[in-house]
Amino acid sequence: MAFMEEKRCQELGGISCDVTVDGYRNFIFTNRFGNLQHQGTLNKALRRIIRDCNDKQLLKGKKNPVLLPNFSCHSLRHTFTTRLVEAGVNIKVIQELCGHSRSDVTLDIYTTVTKELKQREFDNFEAKLKQQKQEWVQALESTEAGEE
Repeated sequence: MAFMEEKRCQELGGISCDVTVDGYRNFIFTNRFGNLQHQGTLNKALRRIIRDCNDKQLLKGKKNPVLLPNFSCHSLRHTFTTRLVEAGVNIKVIQELCGHSRSDVTLDIYTTVTKELKQREFDNFEAKLKQQKQEWVQALESTEAGEE
């Protein structure tokens, strides 16, 4: 939602990104001239956002405030890659997007197994086992019916 809002603000301000990187265009993180933002500039902005959000939480005076951890643009790359894996995107596509030479780099370094992903995979596994059991029972019943 925040990304879509940023794109709307850029459109209202007449800012468009004409930069092409590896065939990709229309980037979100641009400067006022439509060029790509420098990583250091983005990290500085993230630190300010985190600081301001945490200050607001602390001012509320709650006993155990929920505070944002410090993170960088590179953390967002890890998150994006993990979400692609969770969505079932082919690992070779993700490898290509990340610019990795090998898919094991993508899987080992840039993805994290979340609680939700583990639960979904076990649920899928359980459903497949139930389906297999039903198929075996049906096969057994039709074999027994044929013997009578």
